[in-house]
Amino acid sequence: MKTLSSVSILALLFLAASAFAGKAPMKFGDVSMDDLKMTVYEADTSAPAVVLCEYGYFDPASFKFTHLIRIKILKKTGYEWANKIFPPYNNAYVKGITSNLADGKIVETKLGSKNIFEETIYGRVKRIRIAMPDVKTGSVIDIQFEYSGIPDSWEFQKEIPVKYSELVMENNIYVSLRKNFSGFEPLKLNEDGHWIAENMPAFKAEPYISCAQNYITKLDFDVYAVQYMNYYKALTTTWDALCRYLDEDDYFGVALRDDSYMNRAAKEINSKAANDKEKLKLAHAYIKSFKWNKNESLFTSESNIKWALDKKSGNAADINLALVQLLKKIGFEVSPVILSTRDNGFLSPVRPSLNKLNYVIARVTLNGEQILMDGTEENAPYDLLPERDLNFFGRVYNTKFSDAVELTTDKKSREVITYNMTLDADLQLNGALSFLRNDYAALDFRNKYKSFSGQEAYLENMLEEFPGLRIRNANISNIDSVYKPVKDQYDITLRNAVEETNGNFYLYPMLLHRLKENPFKIDKRKYPIDFIHKFENVYSVTILIPENYEVVSYPEAVSIGLPEKAAYFLYQVNVLGSSIQFNFKMGINKTVFTEEEYSSIREFYNQILAKHAEPVILKRK
Repeated sequence: MKTLSSVSILALLFLAASAFAGKAPMKFGDVSMDDLKMTVYEADTSAPAVVLCEYGYFDPASFKFTHLIRIKILKKTGYEWANKIFPPYNNAYVKGITSNLADGKIVETKLGSKNIFEETIYGRVKRIRIAMPDVKTGSVIDIQFEYSGIPDSWEFQKEIPVKYSELVMENNIYVSLRKNFSGFEPLKLNEDGHWIAENMPAFKAEPYISCAQNYITKLDFDVYAVQYMNYYKALTTTWDALCRYLDEDDYFGVALRDDSYMNRAAKEINSKAANDKEKLKLAHAYIKSFKWNKNESLFTSESNIKWALDKKSGNAADINLALVQLLKKIGFEVSPVILSTRDNGFLSPVRPSLNKLNYVIARVTLNGEQILMDGTEENAPYDLLPERDLNFFGRVYNTKFSDAVELTTDKKSREVITYNMTLDADLQLNGALSFLRNDYAALDFRNKYKSFSGQEAYLENMLEEFPGLRIRNANISNIDSVYKPVKDQYDITLRNAVEETNGNFYLYPMLLHRLKENPFKIDKRKYPIDFIHKFENVYSVTILIPENYEVVSYPEAVSIGLPEKAAYFLYQVNVLGSSIQFNFKMGINKTVFTEEEYSSIREFYNQILAKHAEPVILKRK
């Protein structure tokens, strides 16, 4: 999201001293033969691509930013780096060249208009998307992007290695910037207005990480204030000032003011609902009748929300600010909550940021309880926030006093899985498998199920996911009843569930849900572990074995927990005559574990993995 360029007074900003202006480390289109002949990046031979050079320069005299980047494509998996989306800026201009070697000569292909696409974000604000032409393994891509304004951020580190990166931000006497440096990798040069990184390693994502944006080495920028002669405008000096700025924006504060179109819906809901909770359900259901177009946005797509909803769809701000308007009309105490989604990174707890905001939800105060609501999630009840919203904290939109709001939840993902199976003479397991899914487990299942064309397509996918599974019958209920748990039941056959070695037969009690590897593989972790929310999985397995078989051995019971009940698992196998009864329960009660706690959670999963690898051993009598 670009904010500074939308401030009209920036047209007044010109003439400033040049402190760092010098020769750029690369010239657009001037690609060396050595770069084209490169087949592997020696510092990281696994890299699918590498940024050879990236340079950014802000010229305060013209208030223009120039961004140059050169990327070497090393593998087919690196082709994605030939496509780029630029955030919305004013007076933007882009050009590009793809260079290849052909018969020992350099062949250049320029980026043409057919490969440049403009996409509307909201109102007149657009962004540019490009797809570089003639890209193949060995290509070198040059892109130059120019625009009026100041960048939101500069990433010295990416998911591919960066050989050289330089940023020059000369001071403008009229604009005060807030600069926030973050990341784990050091820079070669770190001066006010001038930064250089060399041989920056690729950022390697680790399992259960919140967002790469929280940990890569980068600089974030926000306009602190603008001052020209007797004019002064605070933008991010405080959260209250930021909210006042939003209050004047046509696509936020102004758009919120016209709520008369909600009169009819509010009247109908008030006439139908027996209590406040029913009102919340009905309001949430009404807003969900407008389809979310998957665009995360702080700003509405039109300056009047009704115009957006007349299309029966809208971005996140269209949907959730309409929810705020409706709840207010019904009679609730309600406020917007502005935030950054999980994939957009954390909001700083101490530094207000407008550029970091990309989403808005509603907060209702009811009988002293704070209820956070998001109308974009079709398959969720009103009191279950989508995972994208659970990003530590946001801020109440209030021009006088903006409170921090915790974006956490006590709800969990709970799944109860039950097997009732019989082992036949052919060593196949036949019987019933059932699931009971609550809260986030139910939401995840509904979203997955509805991504398929119907039940048959979903079952085909399930068969691909679990080799050896056959499904004779399926019954899936409560898919559209979001205030009830999802129940799905299957009559199944499991082939290859029993392994034979030297006359012994090995049966692993977890069946289809056996953990086969630890998600936490590395010895030392750099980043916190983030499970997003609590979860609990409960398994109950009963297996009847034929009379001519007997159990030779089975795993011992175990109960393991981390301090303060942060995580736990219970494992128990009992044999009663010809019946094997198995129970397993695992839960995570703490959503974030620090790097220092990594070894304990890794060992916790190692012990689960070890128990799942222990078989029940059978033999013929």
